[in-house]
Parts: sequence; C-alpha cells; structure tokens
Amino acid sequence: MGITYAKGSITGKTETREYDFLVDTGATWLGIPQADIDALGLDTVPNAAAELMTADGTIRQTPIYIAVGMLEGTGFVNGAVPAAVPLVGYRLLQDLGFNVDLVNERMEQRPRDEIGPPFLL
Repeated sequence: MGITYAKGSITGKTETREYDFLVDTGATWLGIPQADIDALGLDTVPNAAAELMTADGTIRQTPIYIAVGMLEGTGFVNGAVPAAVPLVGYRLLQDLGFNVDLVNERMEQRPRDEIGPPFLL
C-alpha cells in the first residue's frame, strides 16, 4: 500500500489555492498550513476549538477555521485546522461519499445506492 492524494482547493477572501491533499484516514479534520490559513484570510468558528493529537502523542488545542472548497470536483464547507501538510481526514471523506482504495492509491465516489457512514435514516 502506498500514499493516496486528492485534488482540491480552498477559496479564501481574495483567492483560491489548489492543493494535492494527503488522504489521511487516521485524521479527523481537513488540514492546511497555518501560513495558507492566514493568506486566505479564513475566519474561525466562533467559540470553537479542536484538540489535536500529533503522531508523538502530544495534545494541543487549536482554533477551527471555516473552509469552503472543492475535493475531487465536489464542493464542501468544512472545519479546517492547521497542519504541516495539506491533508484530508475521514470525516470530510465520509460526508462527501468517498471510499479510499488504499491498494490502488485512489479515491472513488461511493455509489449513490450504497449506504455509508454516517448512516443517516
């Protein structure tokens, strides 16, 4: 198994930036570098914060930013947090209906007739 990337973009107040997001099925959030968050002028979610656990087990609290963008041609509005590299976590992948094929290193849109998380009735 290798590394999977997803093409996407985030639209800020004055520009749109393109990304090759690392697909990280162990991450929860959409992550982009703090410098990009600042350059795009993303607003924070009022009175909200996320607790993030890094790979070494360190836990830190960070603001959650409002990200409007596209992922593999599908639009989204999602929370974003600062990350060392642009990455997309499982929550947005599930919400947009993507399955990750780790063997072939690609993402696929889940068929419309296939029920998947979050299993809303």
